[in-house]
Amino acid sequence: MISRPPDTKPRLLEQKGGGPDGASDAYLAAVVKGALDGIISIDDAGTILSFNPAATRLFGYAPEEVIGENVSILMPEPYRSEHDDYIRNYVHTGKAKIIGVGRTVEGRRKDGSVFPMDLGVTEVATDQGRVFVGVVHDLSERRRFETRMRELHADRLGLIENMAVGLAHELKQPLAAINAYLGIARRALKELGVSSGTVDQALESVTGQVFRVSDIVDSLRQFISRGETVKTPQNLNEVVRSACEFTDAMAKEQGVKTTVRLDATPDRVIINKVQVQQVVVNLKRNAIEAMQGCERRELTVSTRLVAGDMMRTDVADTGPGVPQAIKEKLFEPFTTTKPHGLGVGLSLSRSIIEAHHGKLWAEDNPGGGTIFSFVLPLAEP
Repeated sequence: MISRPPDTKPRLLEQKGGGPDGASDAYLAAVVKGALDGIISIDDAGTILSFNPAATRLFGYAPEEVIGENVSILMPEPYRSEHDDYIRNYVHTGKAKIIGVGRTVEGRRKDGSVFPMDLGVTEVATDQGRVFVGVVHDLSERRRFETRMRELHADRLGLIENMAVGLAHELKQPLAAINAYLGIARRALKELGVSSGTVDQALESVTGQVFRVSDIVDSLRQFISRGETVKTPQNLNEVVRSACEFTDAMAKEQGVKTTVRLDATPDRVIINKVQVQQVVVNLKRNAIEAMQGCERRELTVSTRLVAGDMMRTDVADTGPGVPQAIKEKLFEPFTTTKPHGLGVGLSLSRSIIEAHHGKLWAEDNPGGGTIFSFVLPLAEP
């Protein structure tokens, strides 16, 4: 049986004897009494009329301690001070903020502790006046779970950062060795009298790539360790063009037709060249991999000026697009659509762009596929 106030108040959920209506009331009373969520009813003055057993477990009050009291005793500030005014405004204007909608608020227990809860409110018309019935669901356990997941997530990120810094350090030695061996190879070929433009060009290209990897490693280590990133004036069109060249061979191998339109002018920006190149390389590589198995494989990289003295770069593909379930968390660490992907590339790319006072996002390609875009501020003239 649900406790209720004296007979001057509306009779809610009271068991009546005999007849169909009495049976319905008894059934309803049993449902409310056995509900796992707190169910509380109040009148239009905010006075508590009923308080089910689940509400007692949530708030720590016995029914007789709260029935007849203002419901604000179950609320911390600022909800406590605002509640009666809210009811009066609703009664006079009919404008609802919670009724029929619901929202997440905080409740205050008898011992003074505060807990998060979902609150849904329904209005009921009775012969004695209007009554508001609130259903309270405790979110404490969910919040504890979410906090723990964030902690685990942060631990995993910290582990990857430490591994990346250590890996960047360890890679420097073999890169130096590779460069040394290339020098030995050049001298040996020269001593043997072997001279070939093709061989010399290949060795020069390998040397260039070794230095590029070394720059990437230094830049990555600097970025992850939160060091001050070195930024210099650069022509972004040229930075994007050179980044595209790094993945041209991969695109040709996958049968991807690549179009590069670098029309933005002026294109002077203040950036860390290596980091922004890596963003473009990552976006282009993702696009190429996304189109594997697609009949139409077209990739367009373009730049243009947009309002607010910003320069926009787009990497558009004709792949299957990003699944709806992934879109909202696409740039979160460890989110990936690849079977063997780590899910850190897009997260790192967004961090790099944001560190340059820009923005990176994804949207559907009207022609099918996905467009990844980022904007960077133009350098002041």
